[in-house]
Amino acid sequence: MKKNAMICLIFLIFSLSMISSGCLGSDKEKPIHVTAILEVLVLDENGKPVSGEKVHFMSVKYIGISPYGDSKTELDDWTDANGKAEFTVGYDLIKDNSRGYAVPESIGTVASIDGATESAGFTYQEAESQASGTGVAVISKKVVLVRPGYKMSNYNSPASNASSIPVSSNSDSSSSDSYYADSYYHLDP
Repeated sequence: MKKNAMICLIFLIFSLSMISSGCLGSDKEKPIHVTAILEVLVLDENGKPVSGEKVHFMSVKYIGISPYGDSKTELDDWTDANGKAEFTVGYDLIKDNSRGYAVPESIGTVASIDGATESAGFTYQEAESQASGTGVAVISKKVVLVRPGYKMSNYNSPASNASSIPVSSNSDSSSSDSYYADSYYHLDP
């Protein structure tokens, strides 16, 4: 009897190791390591880049819509002379099919200054598309945080292209550069 129990135990351990290594198949896709980069541009109430502004960053890994354990990361950084700050985090993401439907993981990021907050998400689908079977993806997104009081003329305008905002490169210049961002946030006065 003990011999049969020992054989069953060895078979169980072998089967579990084969499943975890992917040899016998698994309901989970291979993990993709995602380097998520959030670029932040901070503008003042006149639409000019703000240097030296403290930007708070937070990221969390999600399974479906639920936060994953202790995956929360928080950082602070200050904007450079061009009003920009950049945050980089890395997570392994998978897609779990064990429930009979896909439950992909994702990364939620939030950047904030006093008076404005904006978020950007990084999904398993984006990572899978970019990784092209390599198991590694680098995804960069941009957000703009605007201090209260600045009205962007093209914000929420259906006829405008909200993906680029003219931003003056300095206060003495009449020229402007377009800054592409995935999302924008501002507060009306």
